[in-house]
Amino acid sequence: MNKLKMYWSIFSPLVVAGIMGLSVFLLIGIVLSIPVCLLWNWLMPYLFGLPTMNLFQAFGLSILITLLSPKEVKLKNKTDIKQEDYTNEVENKLEEVLKDLSSQFRA
Repeated sequence: MNKLKMYWSIFSPLVVAGIMGLSVFLLIGIVLSIPVCLLWNWLMPYLFGLPTMNLFQAFGLSILITLLSPKEVKLKNKTDIKQEDYTNEVENKLEEVLKDLSSQFRA
């Protein structure tokens, strides 16, 4: 029984954090689905004759749209070289190599 209490004391904060995270995700997702629902119900039945949808259907539609059109996540690193600096560095090295090659083949 002591092991059960020990395991529960370890996992109970994780379970609570997971439930809290899931509930915050659902709450924010439903709140952000309100504009989708309102716009759909305002435009689609009149333009295309489609049925209206409720809030949970709009939430599902927004998840489907997110899954079908993912966005690239770019992580910035402090050691990254700017594109202009990289281009200038490559051009300078190329000029040095061309000068060395041209000096070797002069008559």
